[in-house]
Amino acid sequence: MKKTLLFFLAFLMAFFPVFANGQKEEASSKPVKKTLIHFYDWAPTDQSIIDDFNRENPDIEVQFHSIPDNGGEKLVQLDILAMGGGDIDVMPGSDGEQMVRMKNGIYAPLDEFIKRDGIDMKASFGSILNYATYNNVTYGYPFRSTVEGIWYNKDMFDAMGIPYPDGTWTWDEYKEIAGKLTHGEGANKVYGTYTHTFNGQWAPVGNEKESWYAENGLSNINSASFKTQLERRNTLDTLGYQLSFNQIKATKATQASYFLGGKCAMVQAGSWLVQNIKDQGNYPHSFRIGIAPLPRFDESIESSNNFSVAASILAIPANSEHKEEAWRFIRYMVEKGALRIAGTGNYPCYIPAYDDELISTFIKGSGLEINDIRPLFGEMSAVSQKPTGAAAAEYQQSMQEQTPLFFNGEKSAEAVLQQIQTITDAAIAKEKSGK
Repeated sequence: MKKTLLFFLAFLMAFFPVFANGQKEEASSKPVKKTLIHFYDWAPTDQSIIDDFNRENPDIEVQFHSIPDNGGEKLVQLDILAMGGGDIDVMPGSDGEQMVRMKNGIYAPLDEFIKRDGIDMKASFGSILNYATYNNVTYGYPFRSTVEGIWYNKDMFDAMGIPYPDGTWTWDEYKEIAGKLTHGEGANKVYGTYTHTFNGQWAPVGNEKESWYAENGLSNINSASFKTQLERRNTLDTLGYQLSFNQIKATKATQASYFLGGKCAMVQAGSWLVQNIKDQGNYPHSFRIGIAPLPRFDESIESSNNFSVAASILAIPANSEHKEEAWRFIRYMVEKGALRIAGTGNYPCYIPAYDDELISTFIKGSGLEINDIRPLFGEMSAVSQKPTGAAAAEYQQSMQEQTPLFFNGEKSAEAVLQQIQTITDAAIAKEKSGK
């Protein structure tokens, strides 16, 4: 009997480990449960970044949704999704307009994630961090930048015997060159330059001279430098050196169509223009292109790389149920995806990724020369088209509403800027009071 019992116990001891291992093998063969997150964007996206993330993170599946780049309509569509009209976990916010959404609570704060992961935001993103924060709270991870300068047609400059511009030129010199390059009449007219109607497009050279905010923390828009710059933009219109503000509105002209179509010799535009330069199908051209910093306000401004910088962010909607997974994807997209973001013609924000390989990738297929574009990736005296500090949402909105009234002739520059300042100061006071 004892022998039989011992034999049975030995059999059980031998069997159960096998059985347990079999259970483990069976469990490990089961597919990992994935968390599905939805990423929306209007810009060209390299699907391989998403595919790599999905492969390296088997517990998450990112699905990309492309939406039309149709101005304000795309932002409305994203807002509806973020406020509960659909599944969305990662969304872009662009070039200052994200401030309204930060203020209105559409985005989730990210500071807890940033602190937990030990990220040095200043080293990673430099001066564009102000586009990711509102009231000292971080709501976005800088994704792609718009670095804006003056793009110019080298062939037109050569034909007129005009030296290529650099960081030393002043506004007066820029205006003089624009006049020399303007020629022709009617449908055959070629303008010397082009300034679009985007909110604040006229303002960054004024920002070289004075800050968007005064020392007391209130709006500084009614200062002499901003008034001068608003009037300067209008002077280029009235002299016929560029398509006027109202003509652009009426004809729905674009920077890419005018510049790459050979209708203007210079254009104030962002680094996104590289995408259009590469697109010979829609923008056929054969001339050589250079880029220069914005002109200096006057001789008192240092001769340095005065580019205007704005940034788009990736944000997590406050209503997302998968914030942790969304954050992991955002970091991967911005950091590990920087080189491939450059490959789509977008300017990546992640400074540690900047090297000659990235710059070459950014301009591949454009015909641009690396030495022409290198200043965009170096140290620069960055200025801004738009304010990003206190009451930035109201500041920007009032600029959007008021400045067309100046170009329409309905209000003077003084009246327009005073109204912007009045609206902004009231909003700042309200923020400080906590009401």
